[in-house]
Amino acid sequence: MKSLSATAGKPLRRYGTRTLPIGWLAPDRVRPWLGLVLLSLLVKVVVVTLALVEFGAGPDPLTALGRAWDHWDAQHYLYLATHGYGATGDARNLIAFFPLYPALISAVAATGLPARSAALLISNIAGVVAAILLYEVARQELREHAAFRAAAFFVLFPTAYFLLVGYTEALFCALAFGAVLATRRQRWLFAGLLGGLAAASRLTGLALLPFLLIELFNARHTLRAAWQVILAPVLVVLGFLTYLATNLLVLGDAFAFISVQREHWSHSLAAPWVGFADAIRGISWRVPWEKLTVGGGEAIGGMAAYAATILSWLRLRPSDAAYATVLTVMATFLPFWLSIPRYLLGMYPLFLLAGRISQRWVYLAMVAASFLGLLVFSLAFGRGYWAF
Repeated sequence: MKSLSATAGKPLRRYGTRTLPIGWLAPDRVRPWLGLVLLSLLVKVVVVTLALVEFGAGPDPLTALGRAWDHWDAQHYLYLATHGYGATGDARNLIAFFPLYPALISAVAATGLPARSAALLISNIAGVVAAILLYEVARQELREHAAFRAAAFFVLFPTAYFLLVGYTEALFCALAFGAVLATRRQRWLFAGLLGGLAAASRLTGLALLPFLLIELFNARHTLRAAWQVILAPVLVVLGFLTYLATNLLVLGDAFAFISVQREHWSHSLAAPWVGFADAIRGISWRVPWEKLTVGGGEAIGGMAAYAATILSWLRLRPSDAAYATVLTVMATFLPFWLSIPRYLLGMYPLFLLAGRISQRWVYLAMVAASFLGLLVFSLAFGRGYWAF
């Protein structure tokens, strides 16, 4: 046991100027975008206010707020951004973290901004972008109101506070949802580029590979060139190869992360019922808070992942279901379930399914419970408790 994302007029032909695609400026697009931005800002204001009341009584409340969110993996990303990967000691274990997010923190910090502030800036901007992109993905399948409900549930999800703190969730969601949207619109090169960046930020970015292959197969009659079939999946693989190259350069073994994950982070391949049983047993022996999170929370998160996967095969596109399947396998085929509710942020089919809930009272009850969980878990995270 172990403890703890119509033009105004046509230009003259002689100038060769392309007509700008500004349909997204239509009121029916601006209103939901603004609604999601305002909802995201409201969540941020509430979470920040609660955190400042709890931790910001000193002379420098902003610093206190930053330190309150500087827990668990956030510390690791800051270390990588400021010191880089290491081959010895505890730093060696940080090879488990993918390179894109710390590289971006370092790049933004090069402008003079403190690394912690750079991490928060990236996450907060990316989180809002991810919500808008998710709305656009949902809009391809659902009506306007249903698409907005899907994105709103993402913003109010119990672990959505990770879209504010110095974790990679917001960046990954923005990149992954952007890749899905680009694929829906058959912009294959853009889809591959975003998918490659997602695969350079989290292992779950590889879930975009079967998603892309299925979408390409379905669009095979409309493809104009062979490169469209090959390039997008190759770019996703190249994104993951940057992580393998990091392993090779730092530790001399492209697959060194496998042993590090197994020996230090308790991640190895196991049947999903092994991790589920361990989470259930944890409810009986862990300290009270971990009974809720490492015990019941992980079990509920795992069941939600499988339920969303099954419903995706029944209600959504095969490509969406394939993405949900791969992400669920990656999160649950482990002997020790950890952080599954956080990984659910990247499972966009879950939010598409939530947007399909037609009973208003069911959706509102779900959202209210979700937002309450968000507030509780965000405060617990600020206190240094494990909160996924």
